[in-house]
Amino acid sequence: MSRGAHDPGRPGPATKRGRAMRALAVCLSAALALQVVMGAVGSALPPLPQGPLRVTPSRGFTEFAIPGANGRPSAIAMARDGNFWFVETRHNNIGRITPRGKISEFGIPSSRGEPRGIAAGADGNLWFTEGGSNKIGRISTSGKISEFPLPTRNSVPFAIAAGPDGNIWFTNPAANTIGRITMDGVITEFPIATAISSPFGIAAGPDGNVWFTEQHTQKIGRITPGGTISEFPVGTLPYGITTGPDGNLWFTGWISGKIGRISTSGAVTEFQIPERSSPRGITAGPEGSLWFSEWSANAIGRITPSGKFSQFTVPTEEGFPGAITAGPHGTLWVIEELAGKIAQVDPRLFTTCVVPKLRGNTLARARKLLRREQCGLGRVTRARHRKRKHRLVVVAQKPAAKKVLRHGAKVALRLG
Repeated sequence: MSRGAHDPGRPGPATKRGRAMRALAVCLSAALALQVVMGAVGSALPPLPQGPLRVTPSRGFTEFAIPGANGRPSAIAMARDGNFWFVETRHNNIGRITPRGKISEFGIPSSRGEPRGIAAGADGNLWFTEGGSNKIGRISTSGKISEFPLPTRNSVPFAIAAGPDGNIWFTNPAANTIGRITMDGVITEFPIATAISSPFGIAAGPDGNVWFTEQHTQKIGRITPGGTISEFPVGTLPYGITTGPDGNLWFTGWISGKIGRISTSGAVTEFQIPERSSPRGITAGPEGSLWFSEWSANAIGRITPSGKFSQFTVPTEEGFPGAITAGPHGTLWVIEELAGKIAQVDPRLFTTCVVPKLRGNTLARARKLLRREQCGLGRVTRARHRKRKHRLVVVAQKPAAKKVLRHGAKVALRLG
């Protein structure tokens, strides 16, 4: 089983995992505590002032910082105009980023919109959920925003997707319903039979239906265009869901650390990620594989339809990757929620390891440098010296720096 750039010897303190779990708990608690602001608004808003663009390149990753602090981006989608659109939950903005990384922001009319999900519609617009104001929003590629209030109060709309029927479908965790909105803004809600199922992720299926995850009841749901719902039990708390290149639906299990597959007839297969890493977003990507974010591992994962895993570390420490979507030319675009960044990922650069210069670095620092360059840590030996009080550092490495090797190749170190 390939684990890509994963280094089993790297530090993984419980405190870091604890911070990740607490961050997840805060997200869920905040979503369920949202208030309602009613009323429909239509407006065209100019982009907000843009801060200096900060770009951080790393092997396979190019990161773009969102202007301002604590914007909390949480969803992303590609539009017909070739740009990527995302939501900023705390800044109450809809953002647009070009393939070259230029960012524009558009303020939501409702003061407490708190956008959660976004999807491209069949009409060429972007549609998004407003968990705080209990509305569905629509934004044109020129920045004109319209809002549509939901019939049921405190529904807390979350994820959203374009359906095979040309309408937009979304999940309402607090109301325990699946919603549908037409291009004209007509909303219909369908109750889920299982109580407190907490529907979260949603995606169009290859069978003409819409599929969604039920987080609290460990089920995957299917709803027909007419509103008939079926439910299938799974062995994890499902979060994100997408249609795979093999004609099945694939989903993430964010507590158990699993990736699941469900056929359109309801047959379920689950794959355990080598280390439990709280997978969240998932998308069909290049090479006929599924790509997913690993929140607590701070990594991007890949799984083939046969269940073979690889893992690639995000360059920003504690970036906490969440939403992920496929882009043109085999790229992926990833939201780093807590870091406030959007990363463009080129998996073609994951196929090699360029050995970094490690002499003079501590073992902990050497591990980080190796992971960043998609190399592995090989045998570590220590020079035989009399007792010394100084800190051990790398005094020799093999292979030498700048060698280009296969992805995941191991580098041996000597400390002294």
